[in-house]
Amino acid sequence: MTIPTRPTLTRRDWLQQACAGAAALASGTALAADEDTVRVAWISPQTGALAAFGVTDRYAVDLLSPRLNAGIPGPNGKLRKVQVELHDAASSSARAQALALARELIASGVHLVLATATPEICNPVSDVCEAAGVPCVTAIAPWQAWFYGRKGDPVKGFDWTFHFFCGLEDFSDVYSSLLAKADVGQQIGGIFGDDIDGDAFVKAFPGPMKTRGLELWVPDRVPLGNPNWAALAQKLKAANIQAVTGVLPPPAAMAFFSAAQQVGYKPRMASIAKAFPFPDTVAAVHREGLALTNEVWWSPAWPFTSKLTGQKASEVTRTYEVATGKPWLQTLGFSHALMEVVAETFRTASNLGRAAVRDAVARMQVNTVVGPLNWRNSHPNRNVCITPAVGGQWQRGPNGRWVLHVVDNTRSPFIPRTEELKVPQAV
Repeated sequence: MTIPTRPTLTRRDWLQQACAGAAALASGTALAADEDTVRVAWISPQTGALAAFGVTDRYAVDLLSPRLNAGIPGPNGKLRKVQVELHDAASSSARAQALALARELIASGVHLVLATATPEICNPVSDVCEAAGVPCVTAIAPWQAWFYGRKGDPVKGFDWTFHFFCGLEDFSDVYSSLLAKADVGQQIGGIFGDDIDGDAFVKAFPGPMKTRGLELWVPDRVPLGNPNWAALAQKLKAANIQAVTGVLPPPAAMAFFSAAQQVGYKPRMASIAKAFPFPDTVAAVHREGLALTNEVWWSPAWPFTSKLTGQKASEVTRTYEVATGKPWLQTLGFSHALMEVVAETFRTASNLGRAAVRDAVARMQVNTVVGPLNWRNSHPNRNVCITPAVGGQWQRGPNGRWVLHVVDNTRSPFIPRTEELKVPQAV
C-alpha cells in the first residue's frame, strides 16, 4: 500500500492529529458506521534487508483472513468481521514509523496494530501507538530490546503496547550451552553490529558464557553501514578462533562468511542470531567443516495447539510446505500466533473502542502454536509474554533440504530433541 506524503506536516503534526482522533476512538464513540467491522493494520518488512522475516506474515494473512472475515463472535454472540491489512515497512525504522503515523491507520479508526519483526520495526511502531493511544501487539524481537530499547520502566510498563517473544536470557543461555557442548575451545569470537540488537546481545552474552567456562572475545563492533568484513575475519583467524557467535541481519552474515572464505578463515562452528533462522541464508553460508547452529524459537517440535484452528505446530508447518512448496520457517509460528491473538482479542473485547480492545489484550489467556500467551502473568512485566527457546542445528535431510533440528533442549526440556549436535573435528 502506498502512503500519501504530506511534506508540509512534521512527525509532531502527524502525532497531534493522530492523538486527536484517538481520544474519541478510545471511548468507542467514533467508530465507522458498521460498528462490527474491525480493522487491523499489520506493519511487516515485506521488502529490504529484513524481508526474510516477513515472508510468513503474508502467508498467515492470506491463510487465516477468510476465517476472520467471516466473523468472530463477540461476547454478545454477534459476529465481528475482521479485516487485516498488511503494510510493507521496507525493513526501515523510518518507514515503519511513517506507516504507523499515517492518518488512515490511526486517526481514521484502525482498532489494532500489529508489527513484526526485529526491534528496527517493532519499536518505532510501538512508540507511535503508545503515544497515540492505539492498541499494538508485536513479536519476533528479544523482549529486552523491545522493552528497554523503548526506555520501558518495569514498574510502570506501557499502557497500549504488548509483545511476545523469547528474551536475551534465552539466546545467551542457548548459545553458551551449544558452544560448551561442542568443545570448540574456550574463547568464542563475537560478531555484533552497531544496531539495537547488537547493543543488547553484546551485553547479554558474556555472563552465561563465563558460567559455562567460555570467554567471549569481540575484536570490534561492526559498523553495519560500512563494514570491513575481511579485516574482522583476519583478526579471528589470527587468534585461532574456532567458533563465532553474535547477531547480524541475513545479508550481513552472508557478506561476513564470504569474506572469511576469501581470507582463509575456517571456523568449525557458527551461531548467528537474526541471520540463521532462515534456510536460504544457511545454504549461502554453508561449507564443509562448518556446523551451523541457532536458537530455535519455534519449530514442528513445539508441543502446542492453536485455539483458533485446532492445529498442532507440526500440522501448521506441513500445511505451509504443501501450500508453498518451500521449507517451513521459524517465523511461521509467530505469524500464525499473531492472527490467533487478533481472533482472541475481538472474541473477548467488551466493545470496539480502543480502550476495550487494549483491555482484551491485557487480560488475554490463549493457547497458540508458539505456546500459551498470558499478559495477566506480569512476568517479566505486564507488557511482555515470554515464549520458549532451545538450541538447534541445521542439518541436511534425506532430500538434501536444510532442516533446523532441536539438538539441545536444556533451556526448555518440555520441547523434545529431534537430533544430536554434530560438530566437525578440528583439522
